[in-house]
Amino acid sequence: MAQYLSNIADYYKYLCEQHPLLLHSNTSGARVFEVKAYEQAFSDFRTAIKPKDYFVRMILPTMTMRSQQMQAVKNYQVGLVFGKFYSRREGSSTDLLNAYTDAEKLADSFITRMVADSRNGHPLFFGSIDVVDNLKVQGDFWQAEGDGSYGAVMYLFDFSTFRGLDADCSDVVWLDGGLTPYP
Repeated sequence: MAQYLSNIADYYKYLCEQHPLLLHSNTSGARVFEVKAYEQAFSDFRTAIKPKDYFVRMILPTMTMRSQQMQAVKNYQVGLVFGKFYSRREGSSTDLLNAYTDAEKLADSFITRMVADSRNGHPLFFGSIDVVDNLKVQGDFWQAEGDGSYGAVMYLFDFSTFRGLDADCSDVVWLDGGLTPYP
């Protein structure tokens, strides 16, 4: 079963709905999760997330294809940004440090869950991240400003999903029969 962007977003949205610190819901004021382009991942917090709480943003992935045993495998590099609100007016640098720590703990819980799901055969991963090293996790801390202030952690990581390519073009009924004419 091929996995696409919507499957990836659905997976992370589900985790946000199930995580006891997040409890994402699509109702106004209860949103935690959303998908954003990289340039937008650290802005526009007013309408998108629970006020003065956590947020999780999936950054649109980059993709590469490679061959593995005569099959196509699509490799996604996905980014997730996890943030925790802190008060700049009432707080101190310790509050920012605590927000970073809370965001990092949340991010680590997602990585742990992904590896466990991969080991349990979740079709999004097809066992590609049974070992944490296969994720190639890279991270960075961010201070995000918007309608509030957030200590955030961004994780970028890799995982592969099987993508069967049909070289005879039978997956789509092309109007021209599936062959491009040439002179």
